[in-house]
Amino acid sequence: MKKYTKENPLKVFTSFSGYDSQCMALDKLGIPYELVGWSEIDKAAIQSHNAVYPQYADRNFGDISLINWDTVPDFELFTYSSPCFEKGTLILTEQGYKPIEDITPDDCVLTHTNTFKKVRVPMVKEYKGMMVNITAMGFDSIRCTPEHPFYVRRMYKKGHEGVRTFHEDPEWIQAKNLDMNCYMGYAINTKSEIPEWNGSIDNRFGHHRAVNHLKPLLTKKSFWYLMGRYVGDGWKRKSDSGNSIIICCFEKDKQSLIDAISDCGLNYTELSGRTCTRIQISMNELHDFVSRYGYYAYGKKIDAETMNLPVDLLQAFVEGYVDSDGCYTQERYKTSTVSKELCYGIAQCVAKVYHRPFAIYKIKRKPTTIIEGREVNQKDTYNVVWKDPSPTDHAFYENGYIWYPLSKLPTMEECHMDVYNMSVEDDESYTANGAIVHNCQDFSTAGKQKGGEEGSGTRSSLLWECRRAILAKKPKYMLLENVKALTSQKFMPLFQKWIDELESYGYMSKWQILNSKDYGVPQNRERVFLVSILRTEDDPNPVYHFPKPFPLTTRLKDVLENKVSEEYYLKKAHLDRLRQNMDFRDVFKAKEERRVAQKQETPQSESESIDW
Repeated sequence: MKKYTKENPLKVFTSFSGYDSQCMALDKLGIPYELVGWSEIDKAAIQSHNAVYPQYADRNFGDISLINWDTVPDFELFTYSSPCFEKGTLILTEQGYKPIEDITPDDCVLTHTNTFKKVRVPMVKEYKGMMVNITAMGFDSIRCTPEHPFYVRRMYKKGHEGVRTFHEDPEWIQAKNLDMNCYMGYAINTKSEIPEWNGSIDNRFGHHRAVNHLKPLLTKKSFWYLMGRYVGDGWKRKSDSGNSIIICCFEKDKQSLIDAISDCGLNYTELSGRTCTRIQISMNELHDFVSRYGYYAYGKKIDAETMNLPVDLLQAFVEGYVDSDGCYTQERYKTSTVSKELCYGIAQCVAKVYHRPFAIYKIKRKPTTIIEGREVNQKDTYNVVWKDPSPTDHAFYENGYIWYPLSKLPTMEECHMDVYNMSVEDDESYTANGAIVHNCQDFSTAGKQKGGEEGSGTRSSLLWECRRAILAKKPKYMLLENVKALTSQKFMPLFQKWIDELESYGYMSKWQILNSKDYGVPQNRERVFLVSILRTEDDPNPVYHFPKPFPLTTRLKDVLENKVSEEYYLKKAHLDRLRQNMDFRDVFKAKEERRVAQKQETPQSESESIDW
C-alpha cells in the first residue's frame, strides 16, 4: 500500500455509511484520507454522520441504486455491504410458508406474476438504522428497511362526487414513501393440483408392508373437510398397537365430522370427554399423512400441496377448518390460532377459494393466565376474518390479486438486527407476510413493472448495485463487512458467487472472521471481513494479511465515563417502584413451586407420545 499524506490523501467512498465507522478506523490508524462521497438514505444515520463529520455533510449521494457514478469523483477505497426484512417474516414458497431466515437456493417463491420462481441466493446482513413498521388489512405487520419496494396501486378521487378510481398499472414504491393512498398487492397461488401420495409402511405386529389406502380419497371433498377439521383441533397419537389421529368436537359439529369420516370409508371410535367429544381414527397411514400439518398448536401449518388443491377441494378444507376452530358471527367468518404460519396459510386459502379480502389481527397475550385455578402458559393469538364482498369495502379483488389499504401511516424506529433479502430468478420479487415486494435494486427501471424484464439491467440486491460503482471507478481497495452467517453453509454460495464476480473484474479477495475482542475492543462481536485488491501491472499478485489478534487489556470500566449527567439516571421514585416489583427470590421460588406441582399432577399413565 502506498504511503498517503495530507497533500496526497487516500480517496474514500463509503456506502451504507451509517455514522461511518470505516472513517473512524482510518482516523485511529492515522491514515490521511478524504471522503469524496458517501451513500446513506436513513434520516437518523444521516444526522449522526453529519454530527461526526460535518465537513462532509454535502457529499452524501443518497440512494446507491440511483447514483450516476460518472458524477462521483474517483476514489481508491470503497466500503460496502447490503440491506431488508427482519427475522420471522413469512415467505410463500412451493413448500408453504417459511420464515425468511430459512429460505435456501432450493426454494421456489411466489412472485408478483402469481407464479413460483427459483431463489438465486438468500441474503443476510447486520443492519443498524431505521426500520419501517407497516400495518395493513391483509397482514398483522411488516418491518423492513426504508428503501424496500412494495407492489402497490395508488388511489385518487375523481369527479364532483369524489368517486374513487385506481391506477391501471401497479407501481413499485419504497417503504419510506408509502402513504394512505397506497393499496398493497397480495398475490394468490393459482395452482390446481391433486397431491402425490405414495402411501406409507405399516410396521404393526412385526409387519413391514407398503399400504396406500388414502390415494383414492384425495379427490373427495369429504377427505379434505376431514383434514380441515384435523388442522383446526386434532393431534396425533402413537402406540405400539397402532397409530391414530384424534379430533375434538362439540356436539353441534359432531355429526358433520362423522359424516365425512363415513363417506371416506374410515372407522372411528367416539370417546366422551368432560368438555367435548374426541373422535379417534386408528390408521397408521393417516397418522403419517397429517405430519405435513406440523406439530403442537403453535407449530401447525398448511403445506403447499394442500394450498395447491383445486378450488372445490380447498374450499372443503377451509370449511372443515372453520367448523373446527372458527365461527360465523356478525356476518363475518373468523378463525383463531396461536400459529402465525397457520394464520397466513388459512388467509391464502381464503383468498384462493373465495377471491375476497380478509383481515389478519394479532392479539398480544400475557405470558401466563389462570384457567380453572391453575396458572398456564399462553401465546399470542392470530385471527383471520373475512366476509361477503360489499360495494363499501376498501379492499378488493381484481384479476388474480387482492389490494389492501394501509391501516395507518407507516412508522419508523431505530433498530439493530440481522435483516434478510433474496434474489429471485426472472421476477426478482416475492411475498413477505403476504405483501408483494421487490428485491432492492434499480428503481429507475422497476417503477412500472420493468424490474424483471430481460435487459432491464436489474440484479439481485443493493449488494449487486455496488457492482456498478466497482465497474465505473475500479477502486484499488475494497472492504466488505457483514455478519458471520454469510460464511455459513446456507449463505456461502452467495458469498462465493460475489467473490468469483470480483475475481472476474481483476480483484484478489481474501476473507476472514474477526472478533472485536481480539483487537482491543471489550465486546464479543464476530464479523466477516472481505478485503479485495485490484491487480495491476505493477502489482499483478497483491498480498494481504489480516492482523493477528492480541490480548485484551481494555475492560468495560476503562471506557465508562466517571461523570455522567443526571439526566441519564433513574429518579428515586422509579427506583423504589422497581425494587417493589423485582424481588427475584420470590419469583424463582414461585416458579419452582409451580414446576413441582405440575410434575405431581401429571398422571403416570400418560406415557404414550402425543403430538399436537
